[in-house]
Amino acid sequence: MHVLRVVRVLLVVLVVAAVVGAGSSVLSARPDLESAKRDVDSSWATIAPALDERYLQLAAVNDELKPIPGPVHTLVGQTDTALAHWRDVRKHGSVATQVEAANDVEALARRLLATEAASPRVRTDAALLLAVGKYDDMSTHQAAVDFNQTVESYEHERRGPLRAVVASVLGDSSIPTLDTGPPVQQPASS
Repeated sequence: MHVLRVVRVLLVVLVVAAVVGAGSSVLSARPDLESAKRDVDSSWATIAPALDERYLQLAAVNDELKPIPGPVHTLVGQTDTALAHWRDVRKHGSVATQVEAANDVEALARRLLATEAASPRVRTDAALLLAVGKYDDMSTHQAAVDFNQTVESYEHERRGPLRAVVASVLGDSSIPTLDTGPPVQQPASS
């Protein structure tokens, strides 16, 4: 009987210790998550205006490509749609939604520029080449690398069985990284 009483007391002590440990983990996780989220927001506030300017120049490239029929024309329409979505979420969307929209624009821009670079008919248009050159000069690659590092830190804070639960309960959802990819290599002029 004495052993059973000791076991009950130890069981209560273990349960209380587990509750206290979980509570302290929750309390310590929240400030870390908030700090990491603030860092992501701050980093995004730095890169988003540069993306706005970059996408204005992409729209200029897109406008130059509009009269061209065929596969380029299809990509122009898709790029128009992606740019319109970017402008909309830039005003009203969360950072995660804005990053997703930027990733869509970047992917289409790479396809558009690769298609443009492969088209002999397009490669003779001086105004288009000037617009493409300006777009290429507006690289955001290093800023994207910096942003992605802050996202990785934030995602690290969200990982773990307890922290993942805390993050989901407190509304700290996942944020994707920004994929600006490598720049399209323009063929050398002959």
